[in-house]
Amino acid sequence: MIYRAYKDGGTYLKRVAEHFKIPPEKVRCEGCQVLTPSCWGYDCKIVRCLNAKGLNYCFECSEYEAKSCEKFEKLAKAYLEENNVDLRANLKMIKAGKVEEWLKSSEELFKCPFCGKPLSVSAIKKECCHCGAKLSG
Repeated sequence: MIYRAYKDGGTYLKRVAEHFKIPPEKVRCEGCQVLTPSCWGYDCKIVRCLNAKGLNYCFECSEYEAKSCEKFEKLAKAYLEENNVDLRANLKMIKAGKVEEWLKSSEELFKCPFCGKPLSVSAIKKECCHCGAKLSG
């Protein structure tokens, strides 16, 4: 949601800022692999954990394989239940070196069928922030 709001701007950025009761300029995200101190997720528990362990991805950690990382399991469960997004399947593709394939499938999944513009994960079952089309999940 933060990434899409930052990248797309406009009314969606304003709505996200209002939702979190922060100024729009605080809604910043370049993606998890390029965090800066001004990014929304800079203090993300998962990113801090990866940095502390010198890892880039959760799949590089033994806790991930053992399914014993509470932080990841909680996040993965929420994404799957709320948005039908399987984070483990995504990471499996990345681990297999299928990054371009994963990006392409994600782009298709998170694209408005009416205007073709990108959707945030949180919008996938609601409405397009670009054209206002009602979406069914």
